[in-house]
Amino acid sequence: MLASNLPDIDVVLWARSDATYLLFHRGFTHSLLGLAVLPPLLAGALWWGLGRRTALGWWLLLCWAGASLHVLYDLFTSWGTMLLYPFSVDRLALDWIFIVDLATWALPAAALAVAWRRPARSRAAAVGFLASLALYTALSGLAHDAVRRSVVEAEGEGGRPVAEAYALPLPFAPLRWQAIAVAPASAPEPRIARYRAAGVPPRLGTPERIERGFDDPWARRALATREGQAYLWWAVVPVARVEAGPDTARVTLSDLRFHRTIVPTAEGQGPFSLRFDFDPRAASLRDVEWR
Repeated sequence: MLASNLPDIDVVLWARSDATYLLFHRGFTHSLLGLAVLPPLLAGALWWGLGRRTALGWWLLLCWAGASLHVLYDLFTSWGTMLLYPFSVDRLALDWIFIVDLATWALPAAALAVAWRRPARSRAAAVGFLASLALYTALSGLAHDAVRRSVVEAEGEGGRPVAEAYALPLPFAPLRWQAIAVAPASAPEPRIARYRAAGVPPRLGTPERIERGFDDPWARRALATREGQAYLWWAVVPVARVEAGPDTARVTLSDLRFHRTIVPTAEGQGPFSLRFDFDPRAASLRDVEWR
């Protein structure tokens, strides 16, 4: 359990700021370099702290197995993992399962319950858990590919070119998805089509057409800032919403992969949004805030 949660020690980044944690979570501690460094440190601490009664090699095996499974399953989610950090800061994501997936909690909990009540069946419970988890992940991957193909086909039938296509899991995936198609930059706005998909096999609903909003002068000003550039690096499908008035010009950047609703609300466009407040008279930036 300690090893499986070890990569998430980067939660300490939150002590600096919300932005630091959101931008750099799943960095070094989730990388191949982190897997080479952190599990041996934990194994050595456990071996020494528990009186060296178990061979160090077994502690190393357990710690590497736990931490590696954590990083592997993070790759299946839509958040993104910097697996090759610091040699590359690309965020790798397969988008097969939701970030907090109930099945990946329920399956090990069931195995632990069996092992606790019937110790003689501990090995069978462990094998059953791993097999069930592998099957669930494979089915999620098949559903992801089906949703992604469906959105490309749906846009193609309407004569709309697709430059990028995403199938992003929602809570209770693989039964619920959002599918996003982004048209080439040369296409007129709205360039983004967002579908909801549900069922087995997944079926697409009616699309919502969403403008990217980057052509607005205030949005361009926000995107040119250091914070705006960092957001573009982190986000997968970023959009901008502009509210301009005589006293304040507000720009909200958000990432469609984390939207729970299609239509933006007055409070913003979803979780993990970045809000800029400008002074229209002085054309200066007043405040930047993560929401």
